[in-house]
Amino acid sequence: MPRNVRNFWIEADVDGRTSIGAGPKSKDGGFSLSIFMRDKGSIKKVVNITGVGGSELKLSIHTEDGKYLQYTTQRV
Repeated sequence: MPRNVRNFWIEADVDGRTSIGAGPKSKDGGFSLSIFMRDKGSIKKVVNITGVGGSELKLSIHTEDGKYLQYTTQRV
């Protein structure tokens, strides 16, 4: 776990690549992340994840097939 975490902190490990760890600069900052996959020779976005800052933090996960999940917490 990083020492200083703002509203959100992302860690990613991809085989054969350098690890990535990042978070927004400001206390009300957010992020967006898209994940793409190959499908029968084409490329499509399969997941979009967004984090919105403020006094109430919202993490939303949208999938290509229409599924949706949201987490909400209080920043305090």
